[in-house]
Amino acid sequence: NGYVYSLQATTGCVYWSLRAASGVRTAISVGPVKGKGPTKFALYFGDMKANVYALDAASGQLLWKTHVEDHPLARITGAPKLYKNFLYVPVASFEEPSSFYMQYPCCTFRGSVVALDAATGRQVWKTYTISETPAPTRKNSLGTQLWAPAGAAIWSSPTVDPKSHALYV
Repeated sequence: NGYVYSLQATTGCVYWSLRAASGVRTAISVGPVKGKGPTKFALYFGDMKANVYALDAASGQLLWKTHVEDHPLARITGAPKLYKNFLYVPVASFEEPSSFYMQYPCCTFRGSVVALDAATGRQVWKTYTISETPAPTRKNSLGTQLWAPAGAAIWSSPTVDPKSHALYV
């Protein structure tokens, strides 16, 4: 339903809650915050409409919200990975089930990883798993335009290898 809850550890009672713009499937990443007043730790997560959130861990106050992908079926299912001052966000989609509908102009989504400044939510860079932009290919038997290349969604959390300065998805 899009709610994220903070529970009182000793009682299990709700301490605070926040309703995201859409459902939330990601695990929540936690990390220290600098430059946000009294906020010491932030919670980072994504929703099913490709929004990424940073909340004050103690109060649930929204620190920032960033939309990372304009494709209408984009979503975030893997936990954003916090490393140093960056949040690495995996972007997936729900285009796969839509491709079964002959009227759907499949497929135009490309998976990506977005690097955000963890303090502000500002996009630092974005890289697609398929570099080529989808283009029209042919029409199916109903006359629906088909597109390619597409796919390579990133469904899980990235892995950071600090020794080799690499990010694995």
